[in-house]
Amino acid sequence: MWFNKKPKGKGPLYFEKEGIFMYTQSKQGTLFRTILRKGYDFQSNYDEGPAIILDKELVGQRSDDLLSVHVELDENYNVISSEINGGKFLTPEEYEELSKKEEPK
Repeated sequence: MWFNKKPKGKGPLYFEKEGIFMYTQSKQGTLFRTILRKGYDFQSNYDEGPAIILDKELVGQRSDDLLSVHVELDENYNVISSEINGGKFLTPEEYEELSKKEEPK
């Protein structure tokens, strides 16, 4: 039904048919495409502040290739604020473009 459909999003979280995706790139250049699950990755906050919190750490192939992500959401999974340390958020288009450049020829 059309009224249950989430918008595809304006970063950093993208709601797609397969799940909730987050696209990031570390300062070292490592690309991450992360699938997030509502029952596992998101934490309900019962204190004052945002209703839902996402805290995620991503590690690349080297130990110094670390990303920390903190996203605050309301009860409808709309992003209130987002913060990333050690990299940057990407759009799905940017991720696809960069991943094609990295593929060996």
